[in-house]
Amino acid sequence: MSRNFSLLLIILFVFAIGTNFAQDTKDDVKLFQSFFYDSPITKTMYGQAGIHYASYDGFSSMNIGAQGGYGVNPNLEVGGALGFTKWSNKNGDGKSGLSDLFVAGRYLLPLNNLKASAGAYVTLPIGKEEVGGGKMNFGAFAALRHPLSNGMVITGNVGLNFVEVKSDYENSIRLAAGLIYPVNPQLNVVGEWSMETEINAMMLSGGADYELSPTSRIRGGLGLGLDDGSPDLLLMATYFMTF
Repeated sequence: MSRNFSLLLIILFVFAIGTNFAQDTKDDVKLFQSFFYDSPITKTMYGQAGIHYASYDGFSSMNIGAQGGYGVNPNLEVGGALGFTKWSNKNGDGKSGLSDLFVAGRYLLPLNNLKASAGAYVTLPIGKEEVGGGKMNFGAFAALRHPLSNGMVITGNVGLNFVEVKSDYENSIRLAAGLIYPVNPQLNVVGEWSMETEINAMMLSGGADYELSPTSRIRGGLGLGLDDGSPDLLLMATYFMTF
C-alpha cells in the first residue's frame, strides 16, 4: 500500500510542476477504467454503449450497458451508467439482471496552474442482488490531467469510497494513473493502472480510441487483473457519440 501511495505522490508531483495548459489534454478521449473519475468537463452531451466481458477463476460475467454525461456549465458535469449483467459458472449455470444505477458529478477546480476536478458518486440500489446489485455505495474523488511536451497526456485520480458490505459500510481507497498516447489525429492509445483497497482489486489495461467522425468513436480495450478482487481478463468494446 505504501509503495502504491508513493507512486501516486510522484504522479501528482509531475502534474504540479506543469504550467503550460495551452497544450492539448485530449479531453475528447475518455478513460476506460476511470471513465467518470476524470478531470475534463465536456461541453456537450455524450453517450457510450458497449459490452464488457470479464473472466474470473471458475466463472465469467458479461455486462451490456450504457453510460454518458452532460456538461451543465463550463465547470460542472453530471453523468450516469446502467447495464444488464449476466454471471455464468463453469457448468453453464448463472444469474442475470439489472445493475445498480451509477450517478456521478464533478466540478472543475479554479486552479491557475493545474487542470483538476473534484467529484462524487452514488450507486442507487435498483439492481438485482444475485449479480452484485442492491447496494448504495458512495464516494468522492479528485482527478488530474497534464499534457507533456511530446503530445502525450498523463492522468491520475484518487478517491475514498464507502462500500456496503452486509448492511454495513467499509471505507476503500481508490488510486489510478494513466497515459494517453496520440498515434495520429484519429487514433489514441490509452494505458491505465488502478487499484482499490477494500475489494483487493488491481488492474492494468490498454485500449484504443479511434475517431470515426467529429461526433463518433469506436473504443476497445484489454485489462489484466493483478489482484484477487479483479477479473483475470477483461475485454471492453464500446461505441461513443457526442450530441
